[in-house]
Amino acid sequence: MTELIYAAIDLETTGLKAGLDEIIEVGIVRCTPDRVLDTYSTLVRPMEMPPLRIQRLTGITPDDLRNAPTWDDVAEQIEDMLNSAVLVGHNVEFDARFLQAAGIELGRQVDTLELSRIVDPVSPSHRLGELCQRYGVIIPNAHRALDDAEAARQVFLKQRERYANLPSEARSELAEIVAGADFFWSSGQILREWETQTPRLGETETARRPVEAAGRPADVSLPTGTLLQLTERAFASVEDQGFERREEQLAMARDVANALQYGGSLVVEAGTGTGKSLAYLVPAALWALKLGRTVMIATNTINLQQQLVGNDVELARRLIRGISPEAADALEAAVVKGRGNYLCQERLDTEIQRAGRWEEPAVLARVATWRHLSVHGDRAEMRLPPEHGKHWPEFNAERMRCLSDRTCEYTHGGKAGSCFVQQVQRLAQRSHIVIVNHSLLAVDLLHNAALVPDAAVVIVDEAHLLEDAVTDQLSVEITESRLMETITELANHTDEIVAAANSAGLSFRASTMEQAVEAAELALAEVFERLAELVSLYRDERDQHSDTMKVTSGVRNSREWSELEERWAATHETLTQLISEIDQAVSSAEPDAERPRFDVVEAIEQLRERLTEVDSVVSRHSETTVAWVKRQTRRSEQTALHSAPLSVAEALQPLWTQKHSTILTGATLGSSDEPGAEFRFLRERLGVDEDADERVYGSPFDYEQHARVFLPIEAHEPNDLHYDDFVAMAVKQLAVAAEGQTMVLFRSYRALNAVTRQVAGDLELAGLSLVRQGRDGSAARMVEALRSDPRTVVFGVQALWTGVDIPGPALSQLIIARLPFDPPTDPVLKARADQYDNPFLDFALPNAVIQFRQGVGRLIRAGDDRGAIVILDGRMLHRDYGATFRRALPPAPVHELPLTQVAAEVKKFLPLRETTT
Repeated sequence: MTELIYAAIDLETTGLKAGLDEIIEVGIVRCTPDRVLDTYSTLVRPMEMPPLRIQRLTGITPDDLRNAPTWDDVAEQIEDMLNSAVLVGHNVEFDARFLQAAGIELGRQVDTLELSRIVDPVSPSHRLGELCQRYGVIIPNAHRALDDAEAARQVFLKQRERYANLPSEARSELAEIVAGADFFWSSGQILREWETQTPRLGETETARRPVEAAGRPADVSLPTGTLLQLTERAFASVEDQGFERREEQLAMARDVANALQYGGSLVVEAGTGTGKSLAYLVPAALWALKLGRTVMIATNTINLQQQLVGNDVELARRLIRGISPEAADALEAAVVKGRGNYLCQERLDTEIQRAGRWEEPAVLARVATWRHLSVHGDRAEMRLPPEHGKHWPEFNAERMRCLSDRTCEYTHGGKAGSCFVQQVQRLAQRSHIVIVNHSLLAVDLLHNAALVPDAAVVIVDEAHLLEDAVTDQLSVEITESRLMETITELANHTDEIVAAANSAGLSFRASTMEQAVEAAELALAEVFERLAELVSLYRDERDQHSDTMKVTSGVRNSREWSELEERWAATHETLTQLISEIDQAVSSAEPDAERPRFDVVEAIEQLRERLTEVDSVVSRHSETTVAWVKRQTRRSEQTALHSAPLSVAEALQPLWTQKHSTILTGATLGSSDEPGAEFRFLRERLGVDEDADERVYGSPFDYEQHARVFLPIEAHEPNDLHYDDFVAMAVKQLAVAAEGQTMVLFRSYRALNAVTRQVAGDLELAGLSLVRQGRDGSAARMVEALRSDPRTVVFGVQALWTGVDIPGPALSQLIIARLPFDPPTDPVLKARADQYDNPFLDFALPNAVIQFRQGVGRLIRAGDDRGAIVILDGRMLHRDYGATFRRALPPAPVHELPLTQVAAEVKKFLPLRETTT
């Protein structure tokens, strides 16, 4: 048998677009699985020199390239190195595109990035550098072509070792997927070769977790004393545990202890640096331990959830140990997420059997391997990229009723106890502290979710975002394509339905389904076409990017809407009749069709839900909701039906009426500085119990010394024609003055793009890297960019206004381009605002103030942080309500100066950081 030859390759390029950007360095390692045969490395002189960010990344300068050979000089040597070899690279498709654009013909390719996701799905990162650290591979010079090519070769060998050590069940499933997939799938070919060449070194079976008995949190005998006294004793050892004593933290802990001891509701704002998480965790844990009860803690951001379970619970345990080691050891905490976050193994089994229909078998292979290595079956363990995450609904437990009495191999069969949903449910039942997100709290309140135990105490952190989470749970969005996908999913089970009907002696033919689907497709097309016509008649002219029509009483009373209702009623009746016939066939079928029957039942339930959603907008008007129709005009012509609640207060009533105690907390809950009315807006929006106590604790940070706020006196208002030009000019001057370490916050991608187009060249000439949310990555990628290179300017929108934590010198300047008023065209916010006597002062302004406080709070995140806030919206100076925003600023000196002087002051103020760190 001829030994395979591989060519591990890496290219450095001037950019990301093959055919437009150019290759500047090539590194190749020609090898077999056992030895290196030859290496090759060369710089390549491009037509245009690489931009500054590429020079920084690679260390390759124009001076290095001026005397390098051209591509034509080296192309033949490169072809010789690649001849008859399997191309190996990390994200090899990138390298292949550039080689092909340069005229190199390629054969088979192996992507170590894709293989990493399959054989090592639990790796925290699949980037080449991080994989090398994980596997002990040394890269002398990262982002240099030959070193990266050698790293890819060694990672490839490590992946073969990992494959050999996979559990036998995982390898068997991978073999089944490979057998069903396209023969030319490159990773499948490698897996097929490894399976025949590599002995099975892993366990013969996946180690099944023991079945945890359902139970309740353990109650522990604590020292005598009230909950307040126990809390104070726990915090008495805070300095002995190496923590800083914070009076604000202790005061908040006392308030929480009293609320838990005596019941009732509490709203408490604790400024950044207070240590609010520990302030509520310690008394909550003591209360739960003493009574053997559960406390639910709900947060909005993943960052805070990770901080709680990964750090703060352990800190609370250390403080509790000071008064009772037994209690500290007994304390249990669990993170519980919505069902859609967990893998349904039964659904995965079904998809493995259908591997041949998968266009991206690598995703299926990755999930199949991961389930045998997973701790909780939580998709977060895999870190699915967006292009893979879109397939997650094929596997998740969202629609499976695995907590019911239905027979399932993973709940009642031979693999009983390994159902991930049941495992997390039982863990939650035994835990004193159950951490959820706002969405799951909303689901629990609205639908009594079985995943989380009944909790007598609920603590809602980041409570200013709770209304949005509940709104999302109560909202409807449906499109024609989404409806048709649901009908098609049901039609995909035609054979099972016919078989089920035949087994019950019923008459149901495949042609019946085909005719019904065809009729439904035509009827839905007509319904949504009429909706689009209605939008053209009644649309909101102020929204330039989409056509939006609020479904008002006037619209509902129109002749056109009446015709739409009639058309929908007929469509609804046709589909309901089809569902009824299928339901009868399935429910009457013989039991031996258990698995396909449940698939059909699931599809039926989904279609029923979709029909109900459309009905709620078209036919069943409610005074408590706002409905609208939106036709996208920029990216697609799809028309979508929407509805949302005008208020979530009623949905949240169980928090105030059915709980022993509910605590709302956060760093920015207040929208007014009027004594006694700080939380008026929040209380109205959430329907907070009128008897709830209120507390406000400021930040312990020294803003007077460590922060400055600047308002350029030339600042334009956003409706000014030259506003974007002013913002661009200001950003250039300020970013250069701060030498990077800057974040610029916008309210829209339009404004962000308009400004970045003007500043990109100047920032690069100044030696600064520019990264844009969206185009250059997610919000998390923006944070990483700031941390890894201080000479960076980040341009962000909504996701960077809240939940981003960048302590230290990486972020030293925060520029707010525009005050965070929500767009007046948002149907939900406009409808809610219209409920007030003064929509602007009573709704829009307090809402914007809370978001503004969140934004400015991104800057100072630790006691020794130092930074400048610059606000470029002229309304801060020229409008009466500008004073409201000024009062919402942290207690730092505020300076109104010409822009050039602001830049000079920023430059003068920020270097002090270097002398204090």
